[in-house]
Amino acid sequence: MKEAKNRKYWQIGLAPLVPLVVVGGYFWPYLGYIAIAMLAFMLTLSLFRGRYYCGWFCGMGGFFERVLALFSRKRKMLPVFKAKWFRWIVFVLMMSLLASRLILANGDPVKIGAAFVMMWTVSTGMAIAIGLFWKPRSWCSICPMALFQGLIAPRTYLLQVGESCRECGLCEKVCPIETNPGRLKNVGVVKSTDCLRCGNCVVNCPVKALSFADSRQAPRKAVKPPPEKEISPMFS
Repeated sequence: MKEAKNRKYWQIGLAPLVPLVVVGGYFWPYLGYIAIAMLAFMLTLSLFRGRYYCGWFCGMGGFFERVLALFSRKRKMLPVFKAKWFRWIVFVLMMSLLASRLILANGDPVKIGAAFVMMWTVSTGMAIAIGLFWKPRSWCSICPMALFQGLIAPRTYLLQVGESCRECGLCEKVCPIETNPGRLKNVGVVKSTDCLRCGNCVVNCPVKALSFADSRQAPRKAVKPPPEKEISPMFS
């Protein structure tokens, strides 16, 4: 599988942040401010590139894709992982947990750092448990920050599906969260929350039917995607 230039190196370089914050933060809570800095970077970048941070710069995503993948059974993700209602439940629970810890911190910088260490620990623990059985980045489909980025930048740097798409299914095979742009050919774009902007599908598309662009105008009216087609043996 081909990847966008330099993406692998960014992920390998940032993946160590996960054990650094989760393990080191237990002894020195100020490491939680790394999570705060990454969060600020993510929110700023999302205004211009949507979920580009998730596909390129997320330390957790890099850890799951480069380290956890070595041990994962890589089973097909459960449909519930992409269900909107399930994403909202996880979002409300995780944000409520963070808010309660920040309120209890009462402005104490050590406790604030510890709150973010705790959030990274909980998220990483759940992500590893899920990723060991299903796709390594299954958590990235559920992640509250993925939903949040989709809300604040719903039409920014979207994956566009061209008319030349053959719906071969290769894009779904190379996507870390199993999004299938080919099934959305009649819609023309992929929803922000369903795309990491990693570019795997773009660089691997045999007919160059996929690309990224802003969609400031109202997107085409969505139509019901056609039934899934069997993936051609040439890509199996």
